[in-house]
Amino acid sequence: TGVLKEGRLNTEDIWSNDGTGVELVYCTMCRARFKFLYRSIRFDDIRDRPERRELDKLAPIRELFEFFVNNCSSSYMPSSFLTVDEQLIAFRGKCPFRQYLPSKPAKYGIKLFLLVDPKTMTTINLEVYCGKQPA
Repeated sequence: TGVLKEGRLNTEDIWSNDGTGVELVYCTMCRARFKFLYRSIRFDDIRDRPERRELDKLAPIRELFEFFVNNCSSSYMPSSFLTVDEQLIAFRGKCPFRQYLPSKPAKYGIKLFLLVDPKTMTTINLEVYCGKQPA
């Protein structure tokens, strides 16, 4: 529902069958399957997360994130001009690297640095700013 800008809907609203639900979602999978996946899916080993998190605030999703970034880099041949951009993804939830930028329209969020091909607006590389990382 993030793509649809429906971030405030709860699961009952998304799978509602009174005509107000999100058709794209409820046609893809049933609510019970979604709830099962939501409870079950993990991107890292929780047993050693505390040690890794001391060194890396992005530890819970680092492996998946690196896989995504590598695919962005290897799947596209950029043009000869690239640009570096800073972006704030609006987010007010609990996150160890959420930033406050008073100059942005959405003042709280996750700060990204992106390498973008300006001709196609395709992201080639990106990095999440996690604040000051331990040495």
